Amino acid sequence: WDIMPSQMELVISAAKDLDKKAEKEGIESIGPLYGLPIPAKGTMATTMFPSSAGSGILHHYKATKDCAALELILSRGGIVFGKTNVPEFAASWQSCNYANGCTLNPYDHKLTSGGSSGGSGSAVASYIAPVAFTEDTGGSTRHPAYQNHNFGYDPSRNRYPNQGNPGMTYTNDQVGINARSIDDILVFDAAFLDIQDVHDKFKASQRPLKSLRIGIPEYPLVQFSVPKDGYSSMPALPVEPNFQRVSASIEAKYRSAIQALKAGGATLVEEEWPPAKAKGSGRNAIEDLYYFQKANGKPVDPMLPARFHSYTGQIAEFVRDYLNASVSIKDILDDMTPMGEGHSSSSFAILSGTTDETQFRYVMAEHPMKAVTAYNSYFDELDVDVIMVPGQFCDAIQYEQAAISVNTLRKGDSASGSIETSTASVIQCNLISYNFIKEIPVPKMMVPTGLDSQGRPTGVMFLGRAGPRDATKDERGLWMYEDSSTVESDVEFLYTVKTLVDHMYAADPTLKRAEPKLVKGPGNLFHSRE
Repeated sequence: WDIMPSQMELVISAAKDLDKKAEKEGIESIGPLYGLPIPAKGTMATTMFPSSAGSGILHHYKATKDCAALELILSRGGIVFGKTNVPEFAASWQSCNYANGCTLNPYDHKLTSGGSSGGSGSAVASYIAPVAFTEDTGGSTRHPAYQNHNFGYDPSRNRYPNQGNPGMTYTNDQVGINARSIDDILVFDAAFLDIQDVHDKFKASQRPLKSLRIGIPEYPLVQFSVPKDGYSSMPALPVEPNFQRVSASIEAKYRSAIQALKAGGATLVEEEWPPAKAKGSGRNAIEDLYYFQKANGKPVDPMLPARFHSYTGQIAEFVRDYLNASVSIKDILDDMTPMGEGHSSSSFAILSGTTDETQFRYVMAEHPMKAVTAYNSYFDELDVDVIMVPGQFCDAIQYEQAAISVNTLRKGDSASGSIETSTASVIQCNLISYNFIKEIPVPKMMVPTGLDSQGRPTGVMFLGRAGPRDATKDERGLWMYEDSSTVESDVEFLYTVKTLVDHMYAADPTLKRAEPKLVKGPGNLFHSRE
């Protein structure tokens, strides 16, 4: 706003232009979005608004062309409703930067708005817009949805166009959306991709709750530890026999969601991932996938950091291609400003200089089909339709807690059987919840489950099958290189989630999304002061 106070004048002007077009050519000429105002994530390239990606050194730059998602919005009769706040180049779970400040959470200003799409999450929860663009590398759609009590849809890779949104990896990054209801997500998805016929097909054949099977594995998203002999590049993560478990209040809501679905007749499958293919290892398929792989003669962490090998290169290309700016990557990194232990964008960016190129090629070429096979084994062998897990490990995160690593979850020792509430860093809170299986095309949805006893947002996350139903039969995984391959499977997933959400809320109204005090409480934004 400091460099462009006339932003809303541009938005209003765009709306008036659509009014004129509708009057001249008919209302259908501005469909299917009919003037819907949609905030763009701050990383998205826009010609009308600044395109700094949260970087102070790029604060005054606009893009020379719009990103692909916004080109599609404009062609569908939508309006770009300004830009939302992000950390520098999306590299944090907190939406803060020194140029624009920190985004506030409408449920409690002590809470972070999440990141990196916290500006979009807060805008939706605050009723500034019904839907807003996000983008998720390792939780940047889902974590803001959790923190702001929204629905957060993270589509399968490339289902929504990613060009013009500077990514951190070539596998994980995906444009998504936050909204206040599952119905808003369905309506937007159909209009945005112009696939109303596909939506009509799955809406007409929506399965009853009693026919659905929901997997609820404990490992790795309810309780987690790195296997004793396994390799992880993250020393903050617990190693067997030590473990971390979701907080008591999060687990209570999760168990309520399970009971609500059981009450409606759904089948809850309480099984862990099938055993790894290596006979006699004693490991399940997910443990083997992430903690027992080698490349270039040494252990490799397929989750981090090898995927970030291309990060600084992707930033540099965005600055050249979309901003036409003569700003070096060194200047951009030097300009990044940390904010306590929980926010340091540069710490992600510099991973590019610490990674092994051969291991990067491994996680790009060899790992994806292994991941599809291991992940889909749960669906194929246990015949489940979706997986449901807690939204994250830690109670909704506060700025002060994040800065000094005193977020709350539980930690224990499987040898002694002990478990107690403990403090944790943001890495321990979010890394596994939001990076698990992010490297392959898997649709994911954060769903609100009401407020806990302290008024903090809670949520559960649904995960769908990777790719179409016959994906595992394609030994080369060529479907992953056809962006249209998940058009129908993602829509099927969305309508399955809608069935589950509708029945869950009906069976237990305490799980419904609650409005924030900023919107509904005393002295709220919309309260008349006359």
